[in-house]
Amino acid sequence: MLDFIRLCKEQNIQYLESGHHHSHEGWVQINCPFCTDGTHGWHLGYSLERGNMNCWRCGSHSIYDYFKIVLPNKSVKQILNQYNDATFLPEKKMMKPRTKKAKRPPGLTSLYPVHEKYLKDNKFKKGIIKEWDLQATSGTSGEWCWRIIAPISDRAGVVTGYAGRALQKEIRPRWKFTRNEEMSADPKRMLYGIDRVQDRVLIVEGVSDVWRMGAGAVAVFGIDWNVEQAFILKDFSHRFILFDPEREAQKRARELAEWMAVFPGETEIISGFETDPGEMSQNQADEIKKELGI
Repeated sequence: MLDFIRLCKEQNIQYLESGHHHSHEGWVQINCPFCTDGTHGWHLGYSLERGNMNCWRCGSHSIYDYFKIVLPNKSVKQILNQYNDATFLPEKKMMKPRTKKAKRPPGLTSLYPVHEKYLKDNKFKKGIIKEWDLQATSGTSGEWCWRIIAPISDRAGVVTGYAGRALQKEIRPRWKFTRNEEMSADPKRMLYGIDRVQDRVLIVEGVSDVWRMGAGAVAVFGIDWNVEQAFILKDFSHRFILFDPEREAQKRARELAEWMAVFPGETEIISGFETDPGEMSQNQADEIKKELGI
């Protein structure tokens, strides 16, 4: 088995195991010399389990061809023999077994008038409570107290976790989520609203953005989307990305669009707005969805 990480370290090849949105469990990310100059992007991955290479942009490549480009002054066969260790096995992270059912926030109940007032003050449309199965907590719910609770479901509609929005601005964090070990599915694959998407999907950042845009929108929980989420989203025929107008958010939107652009279907960034999707008027949100055919 090729000790790929040791090879990269000793041959001064930049690599990533984690900490980047292109990182994927069981893969080592490197810059692709086939579709870029090999100095940026982290699009090329090496599978620690299977020993193959694949670029999210330009497809699969042989290890021999890769090292022939990045180590032009060295014998590729000699390099591969040097780091090919029959006794080497990649370290596998021990994953704690997940619960069969996501842990519910304590004290879940129907919305009190104060929760309904929050939704009304933020001008969410009538029927949002029923549409998104919203519940609430009161002051006796510990760290979950005084929040509007939204269940997070998978594509089959099975609840895998919960998100809670604090009513008061001084409560931190504003959004609280089920702890990773208390979710019934991998949190990296979670997409809020995915159970209500058909062939066209509108990708936004947060849960309240989905509330505003309605069915057909999904939240990636911030701008730091990950490959596991993108793998799910790439299967839709039309993919529209509507992130917040800030520069960094727009940069992340472009990276997501670039990642999905190589797959069948259409990917488009929706931009030019001055406010976050969740802060738009309901009429503006409805008009955007109408124009996108969602």
